[in-house]
Amino acid sequence: MGSDVAAARPGTVARLPWWAALACAAAGGLLLDTASPVLAWWWAALPGAALIIAGVWQQRWRTGLAVGAVAGAAFWGPHISWLTLYLGPIPWLALCAVMTLWFALFGLAAAVTTRGLAHLAAEAPRARRALPFVQALAVAGLWAVREGVQGAWPYGGFPWGRLVHTQSDGPLQEAVSWLGFSGFSGLLALACALPIAVAGALRPRRRLIVGAVASSAALVLLLALIPPAPLERAGTLRIAAIQGNSKSGIFDDRESGSVIDDHIAATSQLLDRLEAEGEAVDLIVWPENSAEFDLPGSPLNGYRVARLAERAGAPVVVGSVLPNDDGSYTNSSLVWGEAGEMPGRYDKRYPVPFAEYMPNRDFFHALVPDLVDLVQLEYTAGTRPAAYDIDTTGGAVRAGIAICFDIIFDSQAVAMMGDGAELILAQTNNADFGRTDESAQQLAIARLRAIETGRSLVNISTVGTSAVVAPDGSDLDRLVPHTAGAMVAEVPRTLGETPALRFGATIAAGWMVIGGLGLALGAVGALRARRAARNGD
Repeated sequence: MGSDVAAARPGTVARLPWWAALACAAAGGLLLDTASPVLAWWWAALPGAALIIAGVWQQRWRTGLAVGAVAGAAFWGPHISWLTLYLGPIPWLALCAVMTLWFALFGLAAAVTTRGLAHLAAEAPRARRALPFVQALAVAGLWAVREGVQGAWPYGGFPWGRLVHTQSDGPLQEAVSWLGFSGFSGLLALACALPIAVAGALRPRRRLIVGAVASSAALVLLLALIPPAPLERAGTLRIAAIQGNSKSGIFDDRESGSVIDDHIAATSQLLDRLEAEGEAVDLIVWPENSAEFDLPGSPLNGYRVARLAERAGAPVVVGSVLPNDDGSYTNSSLVWGEAGEMPGRYDKRYPVPFAEYMPNRDFFHALVPDLVDLVQLEYTAGTRPAAYDIDTTGGAVRAGIAICFDIIFDSQAVAMMGDGAELILAQTNNADFGRTDESAQQLAIARLRAIETGRSLVNISTVGTSAVVAPDGSDLDRLVPHTAGAMVAEVPRTLGETPALRFGATIAAGWMVIGGLGLALGAVGALRARRAARNGD
């Protein structure tokens, strides 16, 4: 840790020079992005988070605010650049600004907390030994607070780009089944903060710094050695998932009916192959919006899907936009049987603001009328259970459903498991993001969700990236993006709850309480230091 300050008296603490702190923040934010798909250099998350934490460590609050903002911009700018593909820079800049704000406030809070705690420890020599660990715990808690707040506000939040998401393809992933998303992020942030805390202590020693690095490495190694939480298996189900490779984006030039045509064609090709091989499946799954608009109100399309179900001897789970009596719409998942019946329905619980509905339409229309006018329909949030029963030739199964961004919300996982899901069907349409990183980032979150819940997960997209994921996070099958095709896999069914589902909310709350207490103590320390400075102590 830099020494532009002295550590010998209560009024001063160790911190990096402002220019070095800003450089650390920028480098750390960029490293965090490389830890995410498509590059997925999972190990880069460790130095990335550590550099951000080093940048804000024991800074004055204004510097902490600036350092946090630089870290946020360096991470979010490239991380969600896929927003610019069709919509241009305005939505990207707006979302980046909101996400960067939370990073900036984290930087401010972490700076006040670590600096204030250092001042308190300087006044109480007996507390100095505990100072680095207390500071590291508090910063890890504040990291969890930042992720929690960004995932809840505004407009329901955007729980994307979390520290845990960087580990979907790494050796630490299975620990998610014990800790949950927030718990895992907090523990990984703690491992990154410990060496920084010791290096920035009032009287750092080389052996203590080496010991802190070793402790962090041991914590990471422990996470890597944790096996997935054991759960009871209830047999398997043979599932086919269809990727139609449709022109299903907002700006795609297509005729009405082309999306369902593509999925019927891809399903028919699969059934031709299965019949030639003497094989069969228990269930067929299509992506979000694959049956286009109002399948129950379209006798022709309903008949066509029913004929596929009859031929396969298996129900078809489709996605369709359904109108409501009040003029609004739901983005829905439907079970379609061979008699044209609809025994199961789920409505998307988390419609995307500024895409599936327009909050504060008049206000935003005055600012960017052309963009606001693109959002023609008003989708409402679903209130149906997050799982439904499907009768198949392999037996009845309770399937948890997540449509597109539903899968990124922790509360959706809790709802699916609370409603008795034995496996998860994640239906999505990623056509609006072309060949960018968006679909790979979403699949990474879905993979971690499978591990967290201990459930198999069928992530099926109109264009990709599509994969069938086992409860341990491994691929049972996968399709090349932007090709028409089908996946067929024996999918395990699972009963029971993982520790992550049982205790995850408590662990998350614990991290947030730790962060809040640390901030409160840090604020007290900062006020005491300011008072002492005014009095000339």
